[in-house]
Amino acid sequence: MAKLPSLIPKPRFAVVLAAQLLILVLAPILQREAHPALSRMLALVGLFIPVLAVAAVGDAGRPRLIAIGLAILCALVSADALTGIIRLPLWARIATVLVFLAYTTWRLLVGVVRSRNVTADVIAGAMASYMLVGITWAIAYGFLETIRPGSIHGLAEGSATLDFPTLIYFSFITMLSIGYGDVTPVSTTARMMAVLEGLLGMAFTTIIMAVLVAGHLRGQDEGDRGGR
Repeated sequence: MAKLPSLIPKPRFAVVLAAQLLILVLAPILQREAHPALSRMLALVGLFIPVLAVAAVGDAGRPRLIAIGLAILCALVSADALTGIIRLPLWARIATVLVFLAYTTWRLLVGVVRSRNVTADVIAGAMASYMLVGITWAIAYGFLETIRPGSIHGLAEGSATLDFPTLIYFSFITMLSIGYGDVTPVSTTARMMAVLEGLLGMAFTTIIMAVLVAGHLRGQDEGDRGGR
């Protein structure tokens, strides 16, 4: 008996990538219009990315259960940040989002590396993984600034409220090795985190490029064998 086609197509890497690009566009707009605290911006990220990212994880069994569990926890914490019913500490909210994004980044990377053929969706997955690294590191900087205020100079232009778009900006210019100098790490921990992110950005592009090229060559070789 033939299986009926799924009415709800499984979201792919390209959907996650599009969601991340949308966040990068909307974050400064929401910050300017609503002036939310970092906790509210994290709530938006925590409610938007998890659903799409978990759906993109194709592994069954324990990895999927862990991802779903973290997504539910992240959604609950994010909902609390929006409603303020339980009033969890800000560092706890950030830590929850950070753990989930780190795990999601790892699962996306595994999915890209395990792909047998290099398709447009796999390339989108590589880009989505790279962007998730930058977003995750931005959350990590926010966590550090929460537990040790003053670790990063230039946040929120002197305001007492942490600026999420600025954290995103600082994370990506660090990972891309641009470093304009308008936002700088001050504490030793922040500086070491910036160094590690820069090294991770360089290693990521090198390794993922090698994996994609190897997958493309493998696909060509299998195609040539099948054509004989």
